[in-house]
Amino acid sequence: MTSVAPAAVSAVLFKGGQTLVDLLVDATELRLTVTGPGMLFERLDLVTTLTPFEGCTVRRLRDLAGELEGTIHCGLIGIEEAPVTVVEHRGGGILQIGLGPASMYQSELVLRARTGETLGALLRRLLSDDPDRAFLAGLYPVSATGHLEHDHGAMHGGAAMHDDGAMHDGAAMHDHGAMHDHGAAHDHGDGHPQEHTPDQPAPHDHGAHDHGAADHGHP
Repeated sequence: MTSVAPAAVSAVLFKGGQTLVDLLVDATELRLTVTGPGMLFERLDLVTTLTPFEGCTVRRLRDLAGELEGTIHCGLIGIEEAPVTVVEHRGGGILQIGLGPASMYQSELVLRARTGETLGALLRRLLSDDPDRAFLAGLYPVSATGHLEHDHGAMHGGAAMHDDGAMHDGAAMHDHGAMHDHGAAHDHGDGHPQEHTPDQPAPHDHGAHDHGAADHGHP
C-alpha cells in the first residue's frame, strides 16, 4: 500500500525557540507560525550542507526560488505574497524568504512547491546533482536588528528618537539648537579668515555686526 505524504507540516518560531526549521519534509506544504515578524525575526535564510560543487549553485538556487510559492497570513494585513529571492555573495548565494511587515503579533507563512511535489523532493531534485546524496537543508530565522525594540530608540544614520517625539541628529545638533563647526574659519573683519582648533575658544566675527550701520541717533 502506497503511503500518502501529509498535506502540511507545522512549526512555530518564537524568541528563544528553535533556530532551524527543517525543509526536507515529506509534505507538500510548510505552515510556519512566526511571533513578531519584522520585530523579532527579519527573514528566513536557507542553509544547507550542500556545496556548489555538489550542485547547490546560484543558478539552482534561483530555480528553487522560482518553484517556491510563499504567502503570509496576518490579521492586520490579510494575505500577501512572501518574497523569495536569492542574494549573491563571493561564496555562492543565499535563498531568502521575507516575513512581511513588522508586527508585534503572530503571522503564518505558508510555503509550498508550485509543482505540487513535496518540499523535500523539490530540494533534492533542484539542489543536488546526486538525488541519493544525504544532506541537510533548513530555514534559519535571522534576528531583526533595525527595529526600535532592539536599538532602544536609536535610528540609523546617527539620528535618535527622543521622548518629545522629534527626531534629533545627535552628530551635529546641540542642546541649544545651534549647529557648530569647530573646524570652521572665522572672519575678524580684516579680510583674513583665521582657523582655530577645538581646544581654543572660538573667536567671534566682530565684522558681522556693523555698528555704524544701525541708526542710534548719532552722526
